[in-house]
Amino acid sequence: MLKVDKSSNQIEILKPNTSEPAKQFAFDSVYDIDSTQHAVYDESAFPLVEQVLAGYNGTIFAYGQTGCGKTHTMMGVPQDPQLQGIIPNCFSQIFSYIDEN
Repeated sequence: MLKVDKSSNQIEILKPNTSEPAKQFAFDSVYDIDSTQHAVYDESAFPLVEQVLAGYNGTIFAYGQTGCGKTHTMMGVPQDPQLQGIIPNCFSQIFSYIDEN
């Protein structure tokens, strides 16, 4: 069983039908299945792109097991504004910044 605690940025894994204690893992950010592409971008990538536009170096690195959703998180559905991933949203943010300045 897997529990996501967004308030403490932890994931808890319980083995069913055992007396083993739960294993807890903490992360900078934790997203569950109900998270939207925009929520992930706004919390994880938007501040980094802001810093890059201010002159700092920045890297977004997608790492994980095959089939865990890295490509969907990074690309999403580029033609659908609600489902765009991190990369299309980064470009949109950067080009909006250029248009404003």
